[in-house]
Amino acid sequence: MSRRLSLLLSLACLLSACGGGGSSSDGTPWVTQTPASAPGPAYVYAGTVERDKSIASRITGITYPYHVYLPEGYATSDKRYPVIYATDGQWTFPAFSQLLDKRRKPMILVNIEQGGPDRRAVDYTVNGAPAYGRFLREELVPLIESAYRTTGVRSFSGTSYGGLLGALMLSTEDVKAPFFTNYLLFDGSFWAMTARNIQDEEARFSASRRLPVRLILSSANAPGNVRDVILYEARYRGRAYEGLIIDRKDFNVAHNDVGDPSFDWAIDLID
Repeated sequence: MSRRLSLLLSLACLLSACGGGGSSSDGTPWVTQTPASAPGPAYVYAGTVERDKSIASRITGITYPYHVYLPEGYATSDKRYPVIYATDGQWTFPAFSQLLDKRRKPMILVNIEQGGPDRRAVDYTVNGAPAYGRFLREELVPLIESAYRTTGVRSFSGTSYGGLLGALMLSTEDVKAPFFTNYLLFDGSFWAMTARNIQDEEARFSASRRLPVRLILSSANAPGNVRDVILYEARYRGRAYEGLIIDRKDFNVAHNDVGDPSFDWAIDLID
């Protein structure tokens, strides 16, 4: 085998190993990053990043690494800040934290990694989502809110399977006081929702028409889950929930590339 052919095969193996585990409605795997040919200069934060923390969940039995971004001025003030809880931190933390930092957005970002190889295919999907949602509400969020100065305003962000997870949590939100104020769901894999999940949302609507949250949806069309996102949006708009605000934007990018531009757009819609 020639040296050139050997290098090409090695690169192909590396690319295939980066698959995110989720997929679009046509079965395309979600890969959030493509290895760059050469690294650029290191980004210098105005805020602060705290990397490589972890939490062992009693609920799921899994240990999850996570990273925290603190906005500029956090260390020298007594202010409290809203928090964005974002999935897939193993891929999204560098871009998401830098987008917040460049905006000088006064928000804390907590980016949770999947807890092991392709664990997202369990935690973010219909069978594992109930336990993972409890992990967020009962373990991770209380830990963050005891360790950092927060306002209690919480946003959830998820892409692909992470968007599916957000949809499943929204469909069972507390009827008195929603746990998350904002749901940022980017090209969600809503095609994976089951009839039971739809029934959960119907039961939630029957229990209370009030849903004071902001639902921010994006879709990818080159290709992506745009059809499923449109159908999901239509279901919620058709309910006429009280207090629900819906924003949606379509991006002319592939499913694999929708996370960063979606987050860049969405963070300007929330406080």
